[in-house]
Amino acid sequence: MFTEDVVSVRELVEFLLRSGDLDNRTGGSVGDMLEGSRLHRMIQESAGEDYAPEVWLTLRYSFPEAEGEAPSDITIEGRADGIFTGSDPKGGETGIYIDEIKTTARRLDRVRRPEPVHLAQAKCYAVMHALGEGLPRIGVRMTYCSRITQKIRYFYFQYDTEELRTWFDGVMAEYARWADLCRRWKAERTASLQQLVFPFSYRPGQKELAGAVYRTIAREKLLFLEAPTGTGKTLTTLFPAAKAMGEGLTSRIFYLTAKTITRTAAEETIGLFREKGAKLRSCTLTAKEKICVLDKPSCNPEDCYRAAGHFDRINDALFDMLTHEEALTRENIEAYAAKYFVCPFEMSLDLALFSDVIIGDYNYLFDPHARLQRFFADGTPRTDAVFLIDEAHNLLDRGRAMYSADLTRSEIGTFRKKIRTLYPELAKRLLSLQRELLKLRRGQEKTAPLTANAKREENYWILEDVDRISERVQEAGREMEDILARERDLDSKSQRDPHLAEKKAIRQEFLDFYFRLSHFGMVAGFLDERYILYAEPAGKDDLSLHLFNVDPSGNLRRCMDRGRSAILFSATFLPIQYYKELLGGTKEDYEIYAHSVFDADREGRFLVRDVTSRYARRGEQQYRKIADCILAITGQRHGNYLAFFPSYAFLQEVADRIAPNPGVITDPGADLPEGSTRILTQTPGMGEKEREQFLENFQTVYQDRSQLGLCILGGIFSEGIDLTSDRLIGAIIVGTGIPQVCAERRIVKDYFDGRGEDGYAYAYRYPGMNKVLQAAGRVIRTREDVGIVALLDDRFLTPAYRKLFPAEWADLEETNTKEVSLRVCRFWDSWL
Repeated sequence: MFTEDVVSVRELVEFLLRSGDLDNRTGGSVGDMLEGSRLHRMIQESAGEDYAPEVWLTLRYSFPEAEGEAPSDITIEGRADGIFTGSDPKGGETGIYIDEIKTTARRLDRVRRPEPVHLAQAKCYAVMHALGEGLPRIGVRMTYCSRITQKIRYFYFQYDTEELRTWFDGVMAEYARWADLCRRWKAERTASLQQLVFPFSYRPGQKELAGAVYRTIAREKLLFLEAPTGTGKTLTTLFPAAKAMGEGLTSRIFYLTAKTITRTAAEETIGLFREKGAKLRSCTLTAKEKICVLDKPSCNPEDCYRAAGHFDRINDALFDMLTHEEALTRENIEAYAAKYFVCPFEMSLDLALFSDVIIGDYNYLFDPHARLQRFFADGTPRTDAVFLIDEAHNLLDRGRAMYSADLTRSEIGTFRKKIRTLYPELAKRLLSLQRELLKLRRGQEKTAPLTANAKREENYWILEDVDRISERVQEAGREMEDILARERDLDSKSQRDPHLAEKKAIRQEFLDFYFRLSHFGMVAGFLDERYILYAEPAGKDDLSLHLFNVDPSGNLRRCMDRGRSAILFSATFLPIQYYKELLGGTKEDYEIYAHSVFDADREGRFLVRDVTSRYARRGEQQYRKIADCILAITGQRHGNYLAFFPSYAFLQEVADRIAPNPGVITDPGADLPEGSTRILTQTPGMGEKEREQFLENFQTVYQDRSQLGLCILGGIFSEGIDLTSDRLIGAIIVGTGIPQVCAERRIVKDYFDGRGEDGYAYAYRYPGMNKVLQAAGRVIRTREDVGIVALLDDRFLTPAYRKLFPAEWADLEETNTKEVSLRVCRFWDSWL
C-alpha cells in the first residue's frame, strides 16, 4: 500500500485511523458478505432517481515539499456507495451528500454513533468529491442496515470543504511517514537483491533448478518440482525468487509449508542472504493458539488484557519494529508486542503488509477462513506474489479438508438440547435442520435401501443435492449471528438475565458450533462437478452428511491464481502427473524431476519379499516373522533405527514379539547396558512434550548398543524430522502404507475410475507410496550420512509399485528373512 502510486480510500483509513479495542466476538454469518451486498443494492435501488449509486472517485494529491522523500503526488481512489441531493430529516440545509452504507449484525438501537473508521472513509469520499466539483460545503450520511431485521438507521453530518481539507492533509501527513519508510526500504532491498549471489558453490543440478524456478516466475506459470533430499529445495527456490524480486518481477514472496521445521529452514536461508548483503524483511506467521498470551485465545477486552486499546497502540509498535528489525520472527514479534502491550498474532498479520517474504502455513493462502484477507480477499485484484509451497504432497489432503464439510444429526441434537431453554428460537431452527436430515435418511431408505450385510465402505448414499438442508443451515446460522450480536453488548450489571452464567459456560461450544455451520454453508456455495455429496447412516435415526471435495484442484488453483506464479516442491512427488493434476496444474505448467546429489552407494536398500502386511494374512506367523526380521536387520550394527507400521494394532503385535528377546529393554527410562536394544514406541495422541522426548532419545549416538523406535507409517515421525549423521542409521518400513478402507477412499476410487483413471492408485497406492518414500527419506539427510532402508512387503515386487520407485532405488536388493542379515552385514562391512 505504501509503496504504490495509487492507494484506495479503504486501505488508507483502515490502517491509519483505526482505534479502540480488538474484539472478535462477532464475525461474518454463513452468508454475510453476499447478504451485505444484497442489502447495499436494496438501499441504493430504493433511494430514488436523484441517487447516484457506486460513484468512482479519484483525487491526485500533492505532498508538501517539507515531507522530504515522500512522493511528490499520489492518486487516492475509491467507490462511494452513493451521492445524492438531500437534507437531514431532523433539520438542516439541503445539499450534496456522500452516502456510506454499512451492514451490521448488531442491534441498531445500540449503534449510537458511526464507527470512527466508517465515518473517516465517508469523509475521504466527501473531500474528494467536494474538491473535484468545487463545492464549498458537503454532507455525509452514514447508513447502517441490520442484516437481521433489514431496518436502517441514519447519521447526518455537514462539513465545510476547507475543514475537510485540513483534516485530510493530516491524514496524508501520517501516510507520508509510512510511505517514506517503505519507499526507502524498497530502494535498498532492490539494489541489494540485484547484487545478491548464490551463497555456496552450486551442487550438481542446483544451478539448473534455480534457473528453472526463475523462468517459471518470469513466465507466470506453475512449477511442480520433485527434488530429493540434498538438492537444497529451500535455497534453490528462495534464491531465484529473491532475484526475481530484485528485477521487479514480484514484490512479495510467500513461503508456505505444513511443518514448523521447514519454516525454520526458510528463516535460516534468508539469514544466509542477509550475510551476503541482502536487505530482505521476512515475517514468520505463527498460529494464534501458539503465540497467544492467554492459555486459550479469546480476542476481546473482557477476556484479554491486551485487547483493550490494542488499535490505539499498534501502529507505534509496528513503526518501532520495522525501523529496527529485518527478521520478524516469532521471538522478535513477541518481544515488541509485550513492549507495546498489543496482541502478537494481530501484530504479525500487520507486519506481513510490510514484509518481502512471508513464512507460514498453507492456511494463509488456501484456507477460505484463514487466508490473509489483507492480500487475498475475494474481489481483490491479482497480485504479483510468488508462492513457494514446500512439502507440497501434503497439500492434497489438506486441500480436501479445507474445502469439504460435514454435519451429523446427533451432534446437532446434542447441541440443541443444551441451548433450547437459553435460545428457544435457535432451538426451533436446529430442530428444523434435524428433521430435514431425518427426512433425507427416510427418503434414501425407501429408494436405495442398504443391505444388512453391506461392507463398511459401501454403507453410504450418493446424493444429487443438499439444497433444502443448506437453507436450514443458513437460517440457523443467521439466528446464531443475531445472538452473538446481541450478547456482544450484554451488560450483566444493567441487564438481569437469569441465564447469564449458563450462556457464559457454553459460549465456546456455541462459537464452535456456529463456525461449523458457517463452514458448511460456505462449502455448499463451492459445489461443482469436483464434489461428491454423500450421507452415512448410523443407528436407528442418525445421519452424517458430507460435502466431499474429492478433487480439490479447482479450489487450489483459484488460490494460486491470486499471485503471479507458484513453485510446488517436495522430495516425494511421485508420480508427478498425479500431483500436478490434483493440485491445480495444467498442461501449460511445468514439472521437473531432480536427481539426488547424494552418493547412492551410501544407502543400502533392501526388499524383503517373504513377508506381508496384507490384512487377510495377518496372524502369529507373519507377526513373528516380521519381528525376527527387524531384529536381524538391526542386529548387524549398533545404532538408532526407526521401524514403521501400518497401524497401532499392527505395531503392538510386532512389539509384543520383539520384547521377550534377549537384550531387549522396553522401559524408556531404564539404563541401556552394552549390547542391548531399547524399544521406544509411538503412542496414540502423543502430546508435544512426549514427541520431543521421543526424538530427544535419538540425539544420543551409540556405538555399542541400539535404540529402535516403533512408529506409525504416515505419522508424526515419518516426515519432517532431521536425524543427521549417526542419529539415525536405518529405517524399516512394514507394508505399503495404503490408507484404511472407508467410504471416503471408496468414493475417491469410484470418482477417478469414472474419469478413466486408475481409481485404486489414486485412492490407495499413490498416497500409500508417498508415506513409504517419506519414511525412507529420514535416513540420508546429508552427504556424510550412511544408512539402510528395508521394505518389508511382497507387494513391492509388483510392477505397479516398482514404477513408483525413485531413480535412486534402481539398485534395490531383493532378499528374504533368512538372508537379509547377511545382506545388511555385507553393506555395513563395506563402510566400516
